[in-house]
Amino acid sequence: MNKIIMTTLITLTFTAFSSVADLSSVPLPNDFKPTLQVANDYPLVQTGYSGQSIAEVNDFYLQALGKPDLTTGDNIRRTLFYTVDNTTVRISLFAHDYRTEIAIMITQF
Repeated sequence: MNKIIMTTLITLTFTAFSSVADLSSVPLPNDFKPTLQVANDYPLVQTGYSGQSIAEVNDFYLQALGKPDLTTGDNIRRTLFYTVDNTTVRISLFAHDYRTEIAIMITQF
């Protein structure tokens, strides 16, 4: 009986960890230049920038990930919230010095 329970727990644990989104599950614009990445512990974080406008980066994510669960902000600062594989993906955009800074954070439920 203990072997069955242990096997079931191991299987469930493996399934849960293998279905969680990671930074590679979030697409990046072609001209994205990374500045920081924390990928070994939650929350996962990746920052960088693009030469595209905030509207172009926003359109990129609309095409790549679909309509976000929630969008806040304006044409200078905007945050897109998505749910991917039981995780919350927050993509923050900030128009600054003729570029758009992009900050991606992934947190578990």
